[in-house]
Amino acid sequence: MALDCLTSTTKACKDFHACKWPGELSSGDTSLALYFDAINDNHLNAVKEIQRTCSQIITFSHFVPRQELCPEKRMLFYPKLPKIIGSDFLEFRIRSIHGIHGSACHLFGHTHFVWDAVIDGIRYVQAPLAYPRERKRRMNGGENWLPFCIYSDGKFSDRLTPCYWSDHYSANPRTPDNTELAPWVARFYNQT
Repeated sequence: MALDCLTSTTKACKDFHACKWPGELSSGDTSLALYFDAINDNHLNAVKEIQRTCSQIITFSHFVPRQELCPEKRMLFYPKLPKIIGSDFLEFRIRSIHGIHGSACHLFGHTHFVWDAVIDGIRYVQAPLAYPRERKRRMNGGENWLPFCIYSDGKFSDRLTPCYWSDHYSANPRTPDNTELAPWVARFYNQT
């Protein structure tokens, strides 16, 4: 099979080739996620001040904080993607910041899937700039594309549309026990 190189996450993801970590940090365990999460501890006083003075909080991350913000692996051309896109520590951090705020929003990136969904009281939005070829395919041929405005005039924007995957999961439950490849994935692998 031509996709044998995709059997390892370290071979498939450029992050493993483009980044060099000190010896005690590893991409094979949670040490990197813990390291980056701990950096946020330097800003705890600022977070407490924001929590005390703001009624609406928007948090940001490059990485994905929840598995539910990625299609199920049977839907993906690269089924190991969920193993390398985020961390449970990130979700815990987000929840500790938002606390009981009524209008909580987290913006994330990394996967390039357009997403807008509320899960457990937090709105999660990904409005990716994406690569030029992806932008051209998704958004009017890439013409007149503008970034998505999430907050203006004291309120959050309406839902981002269209959001293929979050729309799919708002209408269809996740089926983690189903291991049958999605038709487009099966066709892709049968071609190789």
